[in-house]
Amino acid sequence: MDQKRKISLPKENGNTVEIETTQSLLLVGANGAGKKRLGTWIEIDSPNKNLVHRISAQKSLAMPDSTTPVSIEIAENTLLFGNKDWNHQHKVHKWSKKPATTMLSDLDKLLVCLFSDETEENAKFKVKCKSSSDKIEPPITKLDRVKEIWERILPHRELVVGGLRIQTKVKGGNGNLYNSSDMSDGERVIFYLIGQCLAAPKYGIVVIDEPELHLHKSVQAPLWAEIESLRSDCLFVYLTHDVDFAAANELATKIWLKSFDGTSWDWEQLLPSSGMPDELTLEILGSRKPVLFVEGVSGSFDSSLYASILSNFLVIPRGRVIPPL
Repeated sequence: MDQKRKISLPKENGNTVEIETTQSLLLVGANGAGKKRLGTWIEIDSPNKNLVHRISAQKSLAMPDSTTPVSIEIAENTLLFGNKDWNHQHKVHKWSKKPATTMLSDLDKLLVCLFSDETEENAKFKVKCKSSSDKIEPPITKLDRVKEIWERILPHRELVVGGLRIQTKVKGGNGNLYNSSDMSDGERVIFYLIGQCLAAPKYGIVVIDEPELHLHKSVQAPLWAEIESLRSDCLFVYLTHDVDFAAANELATKIWLKSFDGTSWDWEQLLPSSGMPDELTLEILGSRKPVLFVEGVSGSFDSSLYASILSNFLVIPRGRVIPPL
């Protein structure tokens, strides 16, 4: 039986409404609907804030070639709260007191956290081996999990972990290693997202702003399916205006963010649509342009031509219209 999870969302007049779901929660809305501000509210001000780990869309993907481990407590506090001595009460300082707009640069902190976990788990394993004559299986560390999922999503590449650094090479190749700083944006963001989700607190709430950013559409759905499966204890909350991403998450509980007036949000939970497909419904709700239905199919020459000429409209192809006999 699927586990039910609850999260509170703000409504008008300062009230909150509790949403219950057995799946992930997807909040979809047009630009300016207050998605980023809502993600910030969930992390900083919501009743669930102590459980929240937010992954911002505004992030630097600068990745160092090597790192130095520290104690796991210091590493986790520095990554989650921005300082080894801070906790949930100080989280706003992690974002320089501007949690909705600050660009976070914490890939180095993530590497420290992952290698600190690796060092700690390997040290415990060594102690167990010395104190027992039985064969003991080595631990599966967070870095092992990152490597496993990363290579499943990018089967033509291999992560080489060792010497307190991450390197990459072509799968099955004998050489041509390149350092983490030379990874593509896609390779780095996949590493970053897996690692950040592994760092979330147990039974936590992981808020992801623009989960499709820097990701090719072919890897979006499988990546998040892998991560959700890995962290099945967590509730995943996605904030997006990407229609394809929203439509692909068929099982997610969907919230339409209509507007934000600077103080409160106007939103509505979407029920299974009657008549109009979910993908089409979400596309209309996610656009501030007037909608124009045309003949043709998505990606066809005629629908592309309409979209180019009528740039002020959201052009939606509805297939070929056959006139009555």
